[in-house]
Amino acid sequence: MPEQSSRPPVTYGVPGWLTAVVAVPVIIGLLYFGREFLIPLVIALLLFVLTAALVDLIESAKIAGWSPPRWLAHIIGFTIVLLGFAVIAVILSSEADDFMNAAPRYAERFQNLIERIEFLLGARIIGAVERAIAEVDVGAWVSNLASGASGFLASVSLVMLYLAFLWAERQAFAAKLPLLAANQAGAARISAVLHSISDSIKQYMLINAFTSAMSGAVAYVIFRLVGLDFAATLALIVFMAGFIPNIGALIGITLPSLVALMQFDTLTPILIVLIGYGGADQVISNVIQPAMQGKSLNLSTFMVMVSLSFWGAIWGGIGAFLAVPMMVIFMIICAEIPALRPIAILFSGDGKLLSSDDA
Repeated sequence: MPEQSSRPPVTYGVPGWLTAVVAVPVIIGLLYFGREFLIPLVIALLLFVLTAALVDLIESAKIAGWSPPRWLAHIIGFTIVLLGFAVIAVILSSEADDFMNAAPRYAERFQNLIERIEFLLGARIIGAVERAIAEVDVGAWVSNLASGASGFLASVSLVMLYLAFLWAERQAFAAKLPLLAANQAGAARISAVLHSISDSIKQYMLINAFTSAMSGAVAYVIFRLVGLDFAATLALIVFMAGFIPNIGALIGITLPSLVALMQFDTLTPILIVLIGYGGADQVISNVIQPAMQGKSLNLSTFMVMVSLSFWGAIWGGIGAFLAVPMMVIFMIICAEIPALRPIAILFSGDGKLLSSDDA
C-alpha cells in the first residue's frame, strides 16, 4: 500500500487585501448609483432613532406622579416628528418662489459690492477675483437650490412610509438579531451590544436635535428682528448645521452674514447677526450642549472634513448634512465592538473613546 501523505491539502484563498481592493470601489459605486434609494432610507433610519429617543423621554416624564403609557408616548413622539416635517415642508415651499425672485436683485447687489471692493483694493486684485468667479451663475445656483428643495419635498412621503414600517416591525427586528448568534452566550452578547449602541445613538440624536432647535429658534428671532431675507430658511439651515460638529457653527454664521452683506447697505445688521446670533450659538454649543451630553464626542476634525468631502461628493448637499451624524453613529458602533475599535480610535480626536459604558 502506498504511504499516505501527512501534508495538509493545498487551499487557494483570496488574500484579505485583494478583497478590500475589490470591495471598496464596489461599495462606493453602490452608494453613488443607489443614492436615490439610499438617501430617503438613511433619513428614515435617523428619524427612527430620534423618534425612539423622544418616546423614551416622554414615557419617562412624570406629571404630578403620572407617566404617559407607552402607546401614548409613541403617538406623541411620532406626532412631533410629523409636525417637524410639516414645518420644514411649509418653510421650503413658501420661500422657494422668493429665492427665484431674489436672484436678479442679489446678482446686481453682488456686482455693486465688487465695484466697491475694487475701489478699496485696486483693479488688479479684483480682476483676479472676477476671473475666478466669472463662471458662477447666481441665478442658476438659486434655481438648483429651489429644485433641490422641491426634490426633498417629493421624498418626504417615502421617508415617512419607511418610518412607519420601521416602527411597525421594530419589535420583530429586535427579536431576530440575537437569533443570528451560534449559542445563548453569543445571543446575550449581541443583545448587550445592541442595547448600548442604541442608548448612545439615541442620546446623541436627542441632544443634538434639542440644542440645534434652540440655535435655530434664536437665529430665527434675530434674523426676523434684523429683517433678513429668507429668515425661516436660514434658521432651518442653522438647525441642520447643528448636527455637524466643529464646522457646523461656521456654516450657521457664515450664510446669514453673507445674506446680510448682500441685502443691506450698512454693517449694523451684519454686526447684529454676528454678535447676537453668534454669541447665543456659542453659549448653546459650549455651555448647554456639553452640560447635557456629559462628555464631548471627541471627533477628529480631519476625519470630519474627510467625511463631509466624501459624502458630499457621493450624495451631494444632503450628503454633507448626513455625513457627520452617520460618522458619529458608525464611530459609536465601532467603539462598542472590540474588533472594530481601532476604526473608532482613528475617527476620534485623541483616541479616548466615549462609549455607553463611560456615560
